[in-house]
Amino acid sequence: TKLSPKASCASFLSLSDESYGSGQRYQCCHDCATRLFYIGGSSAETTEESPPSDASTIMITLSNRKQFIADGPHYDLIANIAQETAQSIMCSEFNLEWVTVCSDRNLGPDVRAMVDADHPLLLEEGENKAALQELLLGGGATTEEKKEDSVIPSDVSMNKTKATLLIATGRGKVRAGIFSRQHLLTAGIEIGTAWHFIREARLRRGWGIAVIDPNARGEGVGFDTFKRSFSRLFVADDDASNNVSDESTKPMSRQQSVNSLSTSAQSSSIYILAHSAGGGQLVRHLREDSTLLPSIKAIAFTDSSHNVQWCKSQPTLMEFLQQKNCVYVRSNDVRSSQSCVKVSSRGKDIQCGDERCSCITQASGKLVNTDTFWEHRFGKIKTLWAGSPDHSLANYAGRDAIWGHFDEHAKEEATDEDARWVTGHK
Repeated sequence: TKLSPKASCASFLSLSDESYGSGQRYQCCHDCATRLFYIGGSSAETTEESPPSDASTIMITLSNRKQFIADGPHYDLIANIAQETAQSIMCSEFNLEWVTVCSDRNLGPDVRAMVDADHPLLLEEGENKAALQELLLGGGATTEEKKEDSVIPSDVSMNKTKATLLIATGRGKVRAGIFSRQHLLTAGIEIGTAWHFIREARLRRGWGIAVIDPNARGEGVGFDTFKRSFSRLFVADDDASNNVSDESTKPMSRQQSVNSLSTSAQSSSIYILAHSAGGGQLVRHLREDSTLLPSIKAIAFTDSSHNVQWCKSQPTLMEFLQQKNCVYVRSNDVRSSQSCVKVSSRGKDIQCGDERCSCITQASGKLVNTDTFWEHRFGKIKTLWAGSPDHSLANYAGRDAIWGHFDEHAKEEATDEDARWVTGHK
């Protein structure tokens, strides 16, 4: 296909009239999307005040993508820029910040994660970290010592109790918070990324966010990157935890203080969305270190690559992966549904309407009748259809089922906490 000479002149434009900013009223239209457009003419002709006219813009779709974005290096270049743009939009819309979780250059580039703006690890990178450190340790920090442009609210203690949603993407060239490069380019940010999950967690439920980047140093070392990210975000360093008896009376160093703050996540609830290889990496990590298992309230595996047989020697973990705390959302059987299910330009499945057809019987959230092979690999985990035959759309198509699973366990946890509070005050 002939490549347009101005194929790189592209921009993300929102098709939604709604605003998701923190200062605006929370509204949402699931059909609205932020799409990639080819903008004809010189980029200097358009400004924020005067957006490009409809005649000069062409929305990138699956059918015309090669006309504007050629396969190969050009595709990778545009996809990388699109991923960075999508991440910037998510950070801006939902008050997220980047935090460095591993800076050992001997192992490769820095590994970062997207977290909510009051995450304790941001103390290490905030401009006013010294004043906040003293304040958190009960020192005599004055009001004048606090900077108005702090990246962390003064009420940092909220991180100790609020739930956190951890999002782990699959392997390959996708980065933090991106489920599919193709759908990001051809169906929009809301369909190709974790945008919906971050929005629902932050704006509707008030949860914290941790989005890790397993492919930051390449997919070949994805598990090592996952392990380092998970441990840094939720678990204190070994040195800080092994020297409690000898060092408890000594003043805490700055690094030990930050580590102690990181452990606050252990006392809060953790909800995990693990996609594809991210599910396998999560299970492998829990097999090596199950410290956080009691804090994990619910896991949603989407087309995960894990195997419960890995945990034969750890019956507690093996049982946990098959209990009601976990759900497996699988993409539909392509062989039985490809003849009638079609995906629209917005990433929505179009069903044929035949009640006997697999596009109805395998609709999103429908229970899967698993076979012996499936149960040998994944155990007796509750398994639901995602509602799409596309592996990369398993998260977006199955989002309602996934949130139904999370909300069910969040409600149970709230009920248990109320019962404990009543018991303790009798």
